[in-house]
Amino acid sequence: MISSLYASIPLLLFLSLTPLTATAAKASALAELETSRHGPRATQATSSNGIGHGHASSTEASTISAQPGRLVIFFHGVKGRGSVMDAIADSWRRTLPNTRFVAPDAPSPHRSGGYQWFVVDDQVMRPDRIEAARRAFDGLVADIVEREGFENDLENVAFVAVSQGAIMALDAVATGRWKVGALVSFAGLLPLPPTSPSSGTSILLMHGGADRTIPSAASVAASGQLKSAGYDVSLKVFPDVGHTISSDEASEAAIFLRDKYYR
Repeated sequence: MISSLYASIPLLLFLSLTPLTATAAKASALAELETSRHGPRATQATSSNGIGHGHASSTEASTISAQPGRLVIFFHGVKGRGSVMDAIADSWRRTLPNTRFVAPDAPSPHRSGGYQWFVVDDQVMRPDRIEAARRAFDGLVADIVEREGFENDLENVAFVAVSQGAIMALDAVATGRWKVGALVSFAGLLPLPPTSPSSGTSILLMHGGADRTIPSAASVAASGQLKSAGYDVSLKVFPDVGHTISSDEASEAAIFLRDKYYR
């Protein structure tokens, strides 16, 4: 059943985001086709701008300042790196004070550069690949949550994800594996119907109406499925936006998280 459902999703759904112009990239804080030349995968706990990347050791984690009240974990798209999400985190700091932002690299290197959450090069999503992707995702998230001190406070953890990262984040919430407080999905899709009823996670689905990689109908369908399972879901489609994150979407996401955690 899982195999047939995944095999029915065209490969184009898993391709990377189209790059933004320089101006749009600065405004919206994402250029998904980042195939960084930064060398080996980051292992530091905190970058120079205070955003966590990669996997931190306990010694590195101990250098982080006082415990924040909330944790936002970003999940990039295929062929990307966690660092492509840094600009969004920077733009949200005033709106979301006392928040720790972490943007890890996906677990698997992509042959074209950057990283990916799961492999779809041969257009086949086998059950073993699905399970492997889930194990890798859960292990990475568990490490971050424990390192940052939120293992007993998932209500104050939010997932913010785009494209392939959003597929993984939506799957993690809809299966009940991660009962986080909030989830923001940009240009994503729900690969399988929810198998767990709502656990209190507030979900915002945003999609470009001009998206030709993952059509906005994917988020419309996900909204209906999640609402049927009892989730609190908001859906916004932006007519002239393609497979990317616009400045308006980034702003809407920050307001959504502010209203969730600061009211």
